[in-house]
Amino acid sequence: MPQIDEHLKWCMKDPKRLIKTESDLDLAQKHVKKSEYNYGVVQTLERLKTYDWAFNVGFYSIYHCFLAILAKYGYESRNQACTITVLHTLINDKKLELDKDLIAQFDTLDVEKNITNPTVRERRELSTYGVETSIDLQQLKKIKELILKVQRETIRIMRE
Repeated sequence: MPQIDEHLKWCMKDPKRLIKTESDLDLAQKHVKKSEYNYGVVQTLERLKTYDWAFNVGFYSIYHCFLAILAKYGYESRNQACTITVLHTLINDKKLELDKDLIAQFDTLDVEKNITNPTVRERRELSTYGVETSIDLQQLKKIKELILKVQRETIRIMRE
């Protein structure tokens, strides 16, 4: 817990990383719409057999859901690790009901866990910065399932 608290303080020190704002449900809804749009792009890229980019867009589909949740709770993040930290903080403070496993599948602050079970972020980085153009289609299937779960949870959270 103290690690998350310290990281949140670090995030808040620079407005280029994270800022506290008023709750913005309009912005939150725009992030949800962007996530839904991105999911459509994932499906189009999959039909075109452009699997590596489909995976990359899938990553951002999930990330926009997380940004929507932050907007609802009055945060704007420009740093992925800070986004994850705010989500964990909101859950730990009992302000947000969201399964931490959904976040952990996307990204984790636990370095040891990353070694044995790569997150969506790590796979996206390999896909984006690596030289391979193909990916395991099971990975694409899993990210599509994760997108839909996170979108459903985000919509539920927006209604609370």
